[in-house]
Parts: sequence; structure tokens; C-alpha cells
Amino acid sequence: MKKKQAIISSTLACILGLGTFGAVTTTPTVTAPVKASAATEVGSPIDLGIANEDRLIEKLKEEGKIPKNASPAEAEKKLKKFLQAKAKNAKKTKDKLPKGLDANLKKESDNANKGLKKGKGNKLGQAKKNEVDTVKKETYSGDVRSDKVLVLAIEFPDYPKSSITKEETDFWYENYTHDHYQDMIFGENGYTGPNGENLVSMKQYYEKQSGGSYTVDGTVAGWYTADHPAAYYGGNIPSPDGSDARPRELVYEALTKAGADPEVDLSEYDVWDRDDYDGDGVYNEPDGIIDHLMVVHAGVGEEAGGGSLGGDAIWSHRWNLGQLVAVPGGKSDSDRFGGLLGAYDYTVEPEDGAAGVFIHEYGHDLGLPDEYDTIYSGAGEAVSYWSVMASGSWAGDIPGTEPPGMSPYAREMLQNMHGGNWLSGATLKADEITSEGTNVLIDEAITKGVNNDAVRIDLPDKLNVLNTPRTGEFEYYGGKGDEADHKMFTSIDLSDATTATLEFDAWYNIEKYWDYAMVQVSTDGGKTWESLASENTTSQLDPNGYPAISENLPGYTGSSNGWIHESLDISNYAGQEIQVQFRSMTDWATNLDGFFADNITVRADDKEIFNDGAETEPNFTLDGFKKHDGTYTTNHYYLLEWRSHNGVDEGLAHIRRGASLMSYDEGLVVWYVDESYDNNWTGEHPGEGFLGVVDADQHTNYWSDKTAGSTSYQLHDAAFSLDKTEKMSITYPDLYNMKDNFTKRIPLFDDSADYSNPGQIDAGRNIPEYGLKFRVAGQSNDGTVGNILIYR
Repeated sequence: MKKKQAIISSTLACILGLGTFGAVTTTPTVTAPVKASAATEVGSPIDLGIANEDRLIEKLKEEGKIPKNASPAEAEKKLKKFLQAKAKNAKKTKDKLPKGLDANLKKESDNANKGLKKGKGNKLGQAKKNEVDTVKKETYSGDVRSDKVLVLAIEFPDYPKSSITKEETDFWYENYTHDHYQDMIFGENGYTGPNGENLVSMKQYYEKQSGGSYTVDGTVAGWYTADHPAAYYGGNIPSPDGSDARPRELVYEALTKAGADPEVDLSEYDVWDRDDYDGDGVYNEPDGIIDHLMVVHAGVGEEAGGGSLGGDAIWSHRWNLGQLVAVPGGKSDSDRFGGLLGAYDYTVEPEDGAAGVFIHEYGHDLGLPDEYDTIYSGAGEAVSYWSVMASGSWAGDIPGTEPPGMSPYAREMLQNMHGGNWLSGATLKADEITSEGTNVLIDEAITKGVNNDAVRIDLPDKLNVLNTPRTGEFEYYGGKGDEADHKMFTSIDLSDATTATLEFDAWYNIEKYWDYAMVQVSTDGGKTWESLASENTTSQLDPNGYPAISENLPGYTGSSNGWIHESLDISNYAGQEIQVQFRSMTDWATNLDGFFADNITVRADDKEIFNDGAETEPNFTLDGFKKHDGTYTTNHYYLLEWRSHNGVDEGLAHIRRGASLMSYDEGLVVWYVDESYDNNWTGEHPGEGFLGVVDADQHTNYWSDKTAGSTSYQLHDAAFSLDKTEKMSITYPDLYNMKDNFTKRIPLFDDSADYSNPGQIDAGRNIPEYGLKFRVAGQSNDGTVGNILIYR
């Protein structure tokens, strides 16, 4: 059995198309930057997590795709179908990972396996009294990392900046100036909102979330004018529900114009050596590549309806230019490419984007995964507004202006990848917890205090079943991993044969048209190989697929949907001594279950001359393949945090839904992390996923037409507390409403209880039973600190 690493495997990092942080990166295997040929390819990915559902529903009603009088549940259903079509047509993100990245990810995973960073104060101790004092801030005196972010604003010849009308956006300014973006992204004192209010800048947000150990700086350049109309870049391919046509080209144009701008020194934005390319152990030095690139386009983002541009607007996302591209006019202080400056990854945001969208997309740039259901398979996931990397990017009375904090999972990731002061606290092991229990103090998530930022409870390894061997106890497994080329081979003597047949049972679940398994024959001692074909094999490879795989097709890809039996005629090789090889090949991202083989036999002239069912000593030479029992173990654990309505978490109390403000309750939030999953596709596996909040209040909330609300409404009272859960009233004028008048004190989490939320299973969490209990034993009068008893 193979045990996966904790927190985030390279599989998870790749399947979600992540950016990275610190030494981790998604730049390609680096050669000198080239001209931007890949930047002209059509299509783009889509980040559904920043979809403004209310604005999109409004747009779809205008277009007649949703009835004007549709109930909220009906509208959500239509919206889900629309977003699923967008996701299906989106360009797949397949960032090629550089050499050395695996080591960096392994370092991050190894750090994660050690538990949370240990802190000062009571972070490793116990609460000594029932009274709970208010939060006491802890001063951070460690290193502070400052990243430079290049922000380029670009308008269109047919849609200049500040063309947005009041009706098209919740975040309207008469003039979208340089100062607005400078303050919203880099403002030390925040920025001024549409109504004169002071709002949190991206800089302030990351400084707070990192406990003062990370900040951003930079300058906004532009507005430049694009070479083509808006539809050239943002028009959907295929129409009407495809992805943006040419956002990469717009980004490259913005870079080209910035390179020709005498007021912009692009070398200032290459200060960090992502890969430690020169191996000197120093990351705080130029590496010839722009560190962080944001492009702001004129108009409303398509994720919020697109305004008058509609489907021709660009949907905010993080991506790359397809390859390392030389920036015309750009220079670097690094001599890596002879002074040339390269660009690779970017984020793109709309002119009317509030800080929430910028913070969310920049989170990807730092390496954070999306925590929402990325394919809209269900009615949401068990995260919603609890994290900026899910729906939280749209929190606020003005949607997007009050993004709440990150999940403790996200901050744990950043802590392990970079260090600093993102997250610290106690780590307990489930099998060491007693009936007497341990009391821990947890400070509110937005304040770095002397108590725990969070508490982690490691559970016994989770046993997962991939499959069951076709017969017996064992089978052969091709494994998984990025850029894997795993093999097993054996010699077969067909010298005296006139006919021959190779038979075996196969089970596979492989990324279709990207990764492959092959059965091959060699007649020259393994110097060259010929792949065998059957009705279950194909030679079709994605146009962007791995060249080495293409050279070895045909092969097996997609899913076998269980065990299949293969019988391959190898009579063409009769009269020779041959080698037979099973091979599993993957590209640089996205690993599914892989390929299994069992009961491998060769018959010559109807006589069995070879048999290997993996039950005894292998008759194959194993080179990456392994004998396997169909199971593997993964890590799973709880993260406990204390949420309030202070600081950036004030956004949890101001969630605009229709004509109402929804509020998420304060208190103990229990997160269950399950690394046997790399997604939160609740529609495919309800109650399961890599991350989710355990909802304290299992009372299901319904619309007035008796349909269950989505997960965002169910999770409003997910926190455990000594206080009663809050009532909720949501109104969509002249349509429908939702009321939650069910209030109750719920201070106890008990893993023997049912938290699956039968009324809305996508909001539920299927948790393992180990006899664990977490009780809110006390909380400070101002709600800034919780005293939690962890016991059996």
C-alpha cells in the first residue's frame, strides 16, 4: 500500500491547476523565453468560484434563459446547468511543472505531517480556568516577505474604461482611476468604496491573514488600449456557453505595451527566484521571470453577468501564457536569459472587481486551491462563505467588498510552503485523547493572539479501496504520479509456436486522452516496443498531450468501468523470443486511480506457457509496477478554529442575498480534511470531499416553495457555541423567501452524530467515528476566544 503525503499531494496541486508560493511554482521546464505563439491559442479556463450568482441569474433572466418568475431553487438549477456547460467547454489547465517542484511539495507535505507550527503562550498548553479572557494580541518579530505585483490595466477600442453603468454593477464608480486600483490592491489604509466607506485592501488582507509575515507592493500601469474589440478576447468559444476566446493574447498585449512604457520598469517585478534555478539556496533574488502579474480589463467580468458586453466579457481566472514568453522591451537583473525578462502565469480581473475577486485570484497565485465544487455538480459544498477560496470572495453588503478570512487549511498550506506567521497551534493525535480530555484556548481567526490560531486533531490513517483484485489477494498496479513511466516486463519464448494469445484482466481509471496504459511487445531485447491494439484501446491524444505518450500509442485511457478481460492475438510474433511489457504513462498533472492487471497468461498453440496472477513471486521484472492489494491509506484530520465578526471576518455578518443580509454565526468551526479526495464535487460524492465544515445545526432550511436551499444557506449556523444559533430571513422581492426560526444552543461536536444533512446532502459531511467529542466549555465575554474541551 502506498501512503499519500499530508495536506496537498502533487496530484492535488496539479488537478486544481494551482499557482504556488515561496519555492513552489508552476512555471514550465525553463528554457529561454520565446515569442508568444502559445499566447494566441484560443480558449481559456474558468474559475466558477468567483461567480456572482445573483448577477448571473439576473443576466440569464434578461436573456430568457431563466423565467422571470422562477423560484430561487429553480433559478439556481438553471444557473447550475449554465455553469456546468461553461466548465465543460473551458480550456483545461495543465501547467507543466519544473524539475525540483516535487521536492518542494514533498517538503511542504513533510512539514504538514508534523502538525501545526508550534506557537508561544498557551498554543501547546491547556486552559487552566473556566473563565476565558479576551484575546491578547501577540507581536510578530520575524521576517516579513514582500512580493511585488505588476498590475496592468487595459481597455478596448470599442469599450473604453469607465463605460460601466450603475445598473450593471454593485461596485460602481464614475471613474475607475489609477488611484482606485492602487488603493484597493496596495493601500496601506484601505480604499474608498462607492458610498465613501473605508474598505479593506488586498494588501491589508494578506498582512492580516499572514500575521504580519507577508505583504504585497506594486504600481498600477495603463490604461493601455487593446488592439482588437472586446469580443475578440472575451467572446465565447464555442458560442454561447464556451470559454473566453483569447485572454492570453490580451495579457501579452498588455505586457508588450508596458514594455514600451517609459514609466514602467519591469525589472522591478522580478525579485523572487521561484525554483532556486541556480541552486544557491537563495530565493530572494531575480530569476528572469515576472513574479506576479495582474491584468485588469475594462468592463464587468462575465462571472458577474458581463454588463453590456454579456458573453463577450472576460471571466476572471488565473492561467498562464502557454509557455515562458519573452516580454518585448523587458529587462531582468538576472543573467539567466542574458538579461531577457520572461512572463508565464497571470491573473485577470474586471474593471469593477472588488477586493474579494482580486484576493481570491491572487490566492491561486500563491498556491491555494479552490475550495468550492469546481464543476457545480451539486447544490454547493460544505465551505461556501466560510472561506475566501470558496464563496467568501463575494461577501459584503456590497458583494465582494468584505471577503472573510481563509480556511485554516489554506493558511496551513501557506505556513508549510513558506513559513512566517500564517498559522500556529496545537496538534493532538486521536489515539492519545482520553476521557478526561484536554482543554485548549483558540483565539478568533482574524487575531494573532497568545493562544492557538487553530487546533489540529490527527486521525488514524484512512484505508481506501481502489478496487478488488480480479482473483486472489493481489494484482499488479501501474501506480500514479506526475510524468510517470512505470513498467513491468518479462521474456516469452514463442520460438516453436505458430499461434499465440496474450490474455489478462484489466481495471483502469485514467485521465482520458491525457494519460495512458499500454501493453507492448519487443523483438529486439527491449530496445524498441510496439503497442498492441484491441477494441478497448485508442490512439487519440489531447492536442496538448505529452509527446512521449503519443509515441507509445495505442493504449488504454478513460475508465474500464470495472474489470474487463482482454485477449490479444500475438501470433505475428510466433517463431521468436519476445518481451512483453505492461506500461503506465502520465503527463505532468492530474492523476486518477491508474491501471491494474491480473491473471496474465500466454498460450502458444493452445498450450499455456506463462501464467502470473500476482499471488506468488513475480514472473515480471517490476520497474515502477507493484504487487498491490487494491487499497491505500491517506491522511485525514480535523482543524478547529474560532470565528467572530471582527476584522475581515466582519464579512461573515454581511452576506448580500437578494434584498437581505445573511449572517454566518460566530463560534467554533470544525473543518474535516480528507486527503483521499482532491475535489469537493459533492454532486458526485455527497458528504465527501477534500475539505468541508461540519454543520452544527442539521436543521434543513427551505424556500417558501418547499425546496431545500443550497449549501450557502444551510451553513449559516454551522458554528458550535454556547450561544443560540441566529435566526435567518432571506427575501427576494415579489418572489420567494426563506426563514430559519430554529434556534438552539449547540456547544458539542460528537463524531457519533449524523452530520450528513439528509435534507440537503451537499451541505453534509460524512465523518468517521472514533469516539471524539469537542465541547465549547467557555468563551470570552466579547466572543474573541473559545475554550474547547477535546475528549472521548
